[in-house]
Amino acid sequence: MTERRESRIRTTLAALVCRMQALTVFGYMGVASLIGVETLIVVLGFTTVLPIAIPFVLIVFAAVYFFRERVRGLWRATRARFAGSGR
Repeated sequence: MTERRESRIRTTLAALVCRMQALTVFGYMGVASLIGVETLIVVLGFTTVLPIAIPFVLIVFAAVYFFRERVRGLWRATRARFAGSGR
């Protein structure tokens, strides 16, 4: 009976690790599509010095990207508003 329980725990942990690895792979694929493959290579090259920084660096890159897109949208809206009122 004890062997059976250990096997179930081991199987559950293996499934959890597999799901976490799949989530990590999808995360890296998402970041690569967001910041570009070349930038991802630079980030991963940088992290040989400080591997714990990988998630933080990727989060910063993603935040900068979304902030840039937000500023672009606001700039376009502002230009359209002022261009429409000048006529």
